[in-house]
Amino acid sequence: MTKVMTTTVLALLALAFGAASAQGAAYAGKTRDGSSIRLKVVGSRVSAIKTSVPASCVETTGSFATRAGAELFQPPGSFALGRAGRARALQPAAMNGGIRATKSYTVEVRRAGAKLTGTLRVSFSFLRPGVDVYHSYVFVCTGSTRFSLAAR
Repeated sequence: MTKVMTTTVLALLALAFGAASAQGAAYAGKTRDGSSIRLKVVGSRVSAIKTSVPASCVETTGSFATRAGAELFQPPGSFALGRAGRARALQPAAMNGGIRATKSYTVEVRRAGAKLTGTLRVSFSFLRPGVDVYHSYVFVCTGSTRFSLAAR
């Protein structure tokens, strides 16, 4: 009887541990540039990345005007730990006044002991209408940051 109960308790503990590890670990902290960052790790995949990165934009059709600020960084999907991953998404761009642009994301996250370290990059472009169609402005933007995070 004791063997059956011990086996049952161990099986229940294993199920509980498996369910907890399937939920993953949440990480939070600050990027190198001081922005808050949070992400989730489940197994060997990173997902739910939320932060902002410093970005700059250059107008490429003649005036070469520039813009600088912070761009939202929220790539869709998940990324393998230890490898650079890429994703694209049509999302609002802060540098474009909240108007949607197709953002290209690059995410690289590695384990460093109990911490995660990584590099985040985003790039996109957008069109600003001018006085007419032939005098519009095309801006090309890019931003990146690094981070080192501990589990919360």
